[in-house]
Amino acid sequence: MTIHHVPVLIVGSGYAGLTAALMLSLRGVPCLLVERRATLCDHPRAHGLNLRSMELLRQVPGLEADLHRASRAAPGDNTVTIAKTVCGPVMKTMDSPGGFDTRRLSPTLMCSAGQDRVEPILLRHARMLGADIRFATELAAVSQDARGVRAALRDVASGEETTVASDYLVAGDGAGSAIRKSLGLDMAGIDGISHAVSILFEADLSIAMGGRGFLLCYLRHRDFTGAFVSCDDPDRGQLNIEYDPTREADSDFDVARCEKLVRAALGQPDLDVRILDVLPWRMSALLAERMSLGRVFLAGDAAHIMPPVGGLAGQTAIQDAVDIAWKLAMMIKGEADPALLDTYDAERRPVAQLSIARATENYVERLRQDRSDLSDAFGRVSNLDVAMSYRYRSPAISLEEPDDGSPTDDTMHPSGKPGTRLAHVLLMRDGAEISTHDLVGSNFVLLAGPLGSNWIEGARAITRRLPVPVMAYQIGVDLIDSSRLLLARTGIQPDGALLVRPDGFIAWRSLSCAADPTEALERAINSAACLAPMTHLRDPSVQRGEGFWVGTQIPERLHGE
Repeated sequence: MTIHHVPVLIVGSGYAGLTAALMLSLRGVPCLLVERRATLCDHPRAHGLNLRSMELLRQVPGLEADLHRASRAAPGDNTVTIAKTVCGPVMKTMDSPGGFDTRRLSPTLMCSAGQDRVEPILLRHARMLGADIRFATELAAVSQDARGVRAALRDVASGEETTVASDYLVAGDGAGSAIRKSLGLDMAGIDGISHAVSILFEADLSIAMGGRGFLLCYLRHRDFTGAFVSCDDPDRGQLNIEYDPTREADSDFDVARCEKLVRAALGQPDLDVRILDVLPWRMSALLAERMSLGRVFLAGDAAHIMPPVGGLAGQTAIQDAVDIAWKLAMMIKGEADPALLDTYDAERRPVAQLSIARATENYVERLRQDRSDLSDAFGRVSNLDVAMSYRYRSPAISLEEPDDGSPTDDTMHPSGKPGTRLAHVLLMRDGAEISTHDLVGSNFVLLAGPLGSNWIEGARAITRRLPVPVMAYQIGVDLIDSSRLLLARTGIQPDGALLVRPDGFIAWRSLSCAADPTEALERAINSAACLAPMTHLRDPSVQRGEGFWVGTQIPERLHGE
């Protein structure tokens, strides 16, 4: 039997899978992504990429510009309202062009492109970087043990099977994840908050759009609740309508009824409408009991399902993939201990839980104020802070004491504490203006204050004997902080320093110079890469060689051929 080997196997071509393939390939790690469908989905589904996702994706050269070109709306040309109908009086405006200047928060701008436009761009860039991506290829069976993962892949058209051995598996196979189920991982939360259909249609939207670039209107119509979203094609729109499954079925939404609903939602009873697609779906708020087991990592909807209100679901999937990708890359390259992979669940699962709670609260506030039973205090954390400033806590983060336990940082007033996102500050390097976020992506980054030369010397000494690559910069020497904002937004003194991870999160901070900067920095780097001695959290059953199976066809032998 011929067995092909690849370091990372990825299942699913949604946001999670494509981003994982993109970010692994960016870091030079070979990967194979398989998708059972013949092509990407052409239904818009999610709309928009928030600032945090764009910060992460812009690490890929040329990707940021391509994403903005894919959107009909210019950056910042976004309108979000609540109304009874799209063309009727506005009950509340939540966002409007120029309503919120984000330039002090991030080096990038939000992109309003729909998922049908974003995914082909992610696919193209991933392939350009070397990712092997195969459509019409399904996962027939898979097992894992302490040595790796074996998968039987089946060509959907021919039925021919191939066995692939990989070191790790990223499961981005969606809400009904067969891989998650095969692992025996349950989902906790509320299953079936509501049922809905997504109607994709063509019509003359000139009156509804009123010259706006992007429009999202939450509808509190007398006959239904839902949302209208503009698409990147000028005469296309997407309408989501809730329905009661005890009184109606998906089949009740035929073409004639969908046309009627579109006219009612827009408030244009005589509008000529052409229905393109009707996609039934169920809104839930669910989180897997674990996001990793052994060598398998759940990402996106395979790990968490949340109401698509407030734009958090797709972003959480992208950010899952970025997190596991840089950690897998370091592990595969021998730059980190396997314990670093255990931090994926420790860091991402609480963020997913927070995002689910905030998305559910968005649903209550914007659409269903009668569903206060779904609301809780955890969900009332600021939507901006949940989207931009979620915090990480894990053995790879050198937390400071006391820890206030807050799930987020303050986006408008960043603290610089370990486990928080590095603040955006404009700097000068070699005569060019850059953001602090332009420094991160490939390696760990040490930022030392203007009196922190001892940290730089320590970094030079340490990187000669540690496997972890670190780029070191001193303010006033390598970087010019003409605005003098960096110290204030990171909390360090002129002789202090901080260590930033490839994902732009602060792993460690020293407010001022330590008695022995080299020793302190070595401890920090070891901790950030989980190289220091610590308790491993791997599942003991996997270390004993017990695997898992998915699919109905299980090879008689997957090991020792």
